[in-house]
Amino acid sequence: MDFKPNIFMDNFNKAKLLFDEGMKFLHEKNYLESERKFMSSLNLLPERLSIVGNLFTIYFNTNNKSQLKILLNKYKNYSDKKEILYGKAINFYFDQKFLESIKICNKLIEFNDIEIFILDLLALNYQKKFLFLDSIKILRKRLNKKKDSSAYYNIGNFFYEIGKPHQAYYYFNKSKDLNSSDKSNLWNLSLCALNLEKLELGFSLYENRWLKKTNNEKKKFTEIKLPFNLKDIKNKSLLISDEQGLGDTIQFSRFVIDLLKYTKNITFVVNIKLVEIFKNLDKNIKIVNESNLSLSKFEYHIPLCSLPKFLNIKKKTDINFYKLTIPKKAFAELKNDNCLNVGISWSGNPNYTRDKYRSISFDKIEKLLLKNKDINFYKLSRDIKKNNLNDYELFPNLIDLSEKNLFEIAKTIGQFDLVVSSDTSIIHLAGILNIQSILLLNYNSDWRWFLEKKETTWYPSVTIIKQNKLNSWDNVFIELNKILKSKKKRQRG
Repeated sequence: MDFKPNIFMDNFNKAKLLFDEGMKFLHEKNYLESERKFMSSLNLLPERLSIVGNLFTIYFNTNNKSQLKILLNKYKNYSDKKEILYGKAINFYFDQKFLESIKICNKLIEFNDIEIFILDLLALNYQKKFLFLDSIKILRKRLNKKKDSSAYYNIGNFFYEIGKPHQAYYYFNKSKDLNSSDKSNLWNLSLCALNLEKLELGFSLYENRWLKKTNNEKKKFTEIKLPFNLKDIKNKSLLISDEQGLGDTIQFSRFVIDLLKYTKNITFVVNIKLVEIFKNLDKNIKIVNESNLSLSKFEYHIPLCSLPKFLNIKKKTDINFYKLTIPKKAFAELKNDNCLNVGISWSGNPNYTRDKYRSISFDKIEKLLLKNKDINFYKLSRDIKKNNLNDYELFPNLIDLSEKNLFEIAKTIGQFDLVVSSDTSIIHLAGILNIQSILLLNYNSDWRWFLEKKETTWYPSVTIIKQNKLNSWDNVFIELNKILKSKKKRQRG
């Protein structure tokens, strides 16, 4: 009659073995295998909360909100246990309830066995609340606890977040020295290298974008082979597929034109919003949408953002500019009353991780409109918070064009005296059309603008006005108003 205890011991030993394997994969940041081992262990010992806590860590690191919520709901009867409180703190973080998460983290720090993970989460919460001094204090405490690759990685992320790429580059390299297989760290290292104009290294490491833990985009057309070098594509049929956002496609399209030195048989797959815009990219480049594509005729395929590495781009002077021409067509909204006509875009994709830095609140735009009542501004932003929509009616000098599609916008902005935009697809569109434009750039700007503050390598017609300190647009709008005042004087003669 003693078979039950033996079965329990057998399950316990199996579960412990699976748990140990899960911990090994967790330390290696192999989250897929780690989750699989922990789930198998949990199936054998469903009340073992230490396993649940480690699963929460995996879901935190992989941004897996849905699985976290499922597991929290399953163990809701253990809500006062430290492991479940940890999961709740992560859930609050995911829901952007940072103060609630901070409160739980501070309560949990006393438990030494999970303190490292709590410190990581606490530092991120402080970061999201713009409490940067508190964040770096916690991160350094975390580093003193354990000098592992994660500690250096998190400090690197902190410095990159606040616009310090030199420091970030140092810490990402330290993380790489301890764990050279962490693709998310290599991806962030690539962004720093590119930001610092280490283009050969940066574009080489950029290939890790497919393997980083938060990537939701998958490679397209994997059934078509990749070329090994430029000799491979000589006079071959080549498919280039777009990736990332519309601005990325516009910016990187120049590298598709560079490929014409090697083959005149190129098909470029783009978002349907860009098909009409790119029709005049080059007569030898066929522009299509993915829905009307036959794959059998292509010998090679290259993802768009892999082209700089494939073309051996090593320095900024290797980056060419090709002006895109689009026939102009006026819309009724374009006023002709001897005022300056300025296109303006201040809000990007709200789903972008760092949109809170690059997008501009409407109160700044409101002051601009009030100060320049003698300028016609044309709103080009599409992703606008709804609570601002009614405010636009208060400004007769703000004309809404945001419902126009991108091709209609492209045909219209060529008539403007100026285009003003934060870091959105609009500035890339204006830039490739060679329209005089001003980029209102955040201090911790994306790698593509390098550390440039006045001009950009990518577009000769774009002038940069960059924040001189993090999250403050004051100097930017002072400079913008000066430029607008000067243009009004010149127009009046």
